[in-house]
Amino acid sequence: MENQSIIGMSGRISFAKGGADPDKNILLQRIQGGKRINIGYYRQDTDPKGFEWIPGALQWKDNKVPRDSTFVTRKEIVIPPSLYITLSVLSSLGILIAILFLSFNICYRTNRFVKLSSPNINNVLLLGCVLCYVTVFIRPTENITIATCQARVVCFCLGFTITFGALFTKTWRVYRIFTNKKLLKRTIKDIQLLAIIAVLVLLLTAILIVWQIFSPFEVKPYELENQKDVVGNDEEVRFFVHTCISKQSTYFEWTIFIIEGMMLTFGAFLAWETRHVTIAALNDSHQISLCLYNVVILSAVGLTLSLVLENQVVLLYGITSGFLVFGTTLTQLFVFIPKVHAVFAKVDCTINGVTGTAKADQGRSGGNASTSASSKRAPEN
Repeated sequence: MENQSIIGMSGRISFAKGGADPDKNILLQRIQGGKRINIGYYRQDTDPKGFEWIPGALQWKDNKVPRDSTFVTRKEIVIPPSLYITLSVLSSLGILIAILFLSFNICYRTNRFVKLSSPNINNVLLLGCVLCYVTVFIRPTENITIATCQARVVCFCLGFTITFGALFTKTWRVYRIFTNKKLLKRTIKDIQLLAIIAVLVLLLTAILIVWQIFSPFEVKPYELENQKDVVGNDEEVRFFVHTCISKQSTYFEWTIFIIEGMMLTFGAFLAWETRHVTIAALNDSHQISLCLYNVVILSAVGLTLSLVLENQVVLLYGITSGFLVFGTTLTQLFVFIPKVHAVFAKVDCTINGVTGTAKADQGRSGGNASTSASSKRAPEN
């Protein structure tokens, strides 16, 4: 460096031991109000910085010193209290409705119509509905933990499986009874239906456990690139959310989707095959059909919106939670309102002078169903 000597904007520049050429002084000027104004000096022979500013000479627009870079602040997006409280109240009302239907099942369990409708399985269905409602209370953002991530997935998956597993096992029993081509007496107990539901729940639980072992959830901040606010003086607010991330979640999610889809398809098949069974108290095929239409439509719309609104966390939470509350409530109403009406309106479940309970005796077995050749022919008359 000591051997360098070049021509710069201020003249010839050379270097000596210990620093720059001590003879170079630079005048600092700035155009203000259309005029060239002296604002300071730079002297190489002064320590430590060498700058000498002329007091009051340097002026900035609106008395704000411009930044040499954008000042960035980060703000977490949270669920608005009004939205969360509204959905929580609706979920609470849904749970209250489930409790009322549960009380109805218990109080009128000796009623013939209620007996035929498998009250034990209906109670399991209500348990699944309650788990679906609980999912709404678990917020996907704002101070979430790994336990929160796991709880939200477990509540929804198990709630859906239990609810529709209960519906479809009831319909499977009707299908098995009324498609008995050998016209032999067949008895299917509630314990068998509960075992089927338990197998579905255990299968789903095993998938969730394997998921957390091989690809556990992690809570990480995710910055929303398309959501930024630019404020004055080169200041920018960038928004982020805390999200649950699992590296291999796609594989496990699609495994669960396939299982649930197969269950929906199987339920649709059973509902179609049992559509001609005329024992209203025993056959839920029409209600299941309505529930299927409800779930398929809401699931299709919800999945589409989740892809379109991937970065709109608040809006996505509101829509998906709203669909969950709406769909679960409709499922409860579709299944239980006809039963409540039949009990209080004293609908007679007699076919050709023989009571339905005589054909599908559930009174003594606590919800078991059986049939013989005569009961199989009854719906055809």
